[in-house]
Amino acid sequence: MGEPFVTTQRLRFCDTDQVGHVNNAVYAVMCEAGRAELGAASGLIAPERGWTLVIARLELDFLREMNWPGEVRIETWVARLGTKSFTLRQRLLQDGALTAQALTVLAVLDTATRRALVLREEWRAALAPYVVAAD
Repeated sequence: MGEPFVTTQRLRFCDTDQVGHVNNAVYAVMCEAGRAELGAASGLIAPERGWTLVIARLELDFLREMNWPGEVRIETWVARLGTKSFTLRQRLLQDGALTAQALTVLAVLDTATRRALVLREEWRAALAPYVVAAD
């Protein structure tokens, strides 16, 4: 089983809502931060080279509230590598407590043709350390 790609994000006061906890939209932003950092590190986000990542599907399960101030640990694994898309599983944690989990299907978009590219071997190799067995 692969290790997660891990990053952290600091919560801001403006991330809170009238209820006093972190707004639900911020959970998606935290997942995006984890995906973007993994994508950049893996060479999958390179608009200057003619490609970038796009989302085909996003599922987000809210498990508990997050509160400001604090940091969010974002864990990202590769659950599936297809021909033109791949699936990520993510977990958001605050103070060690699981606050949300997500499943995202992504494709690498050719920025000129606006079509999905076949996943190159170099991208597969870059993602390989984060691949987990299907559950």
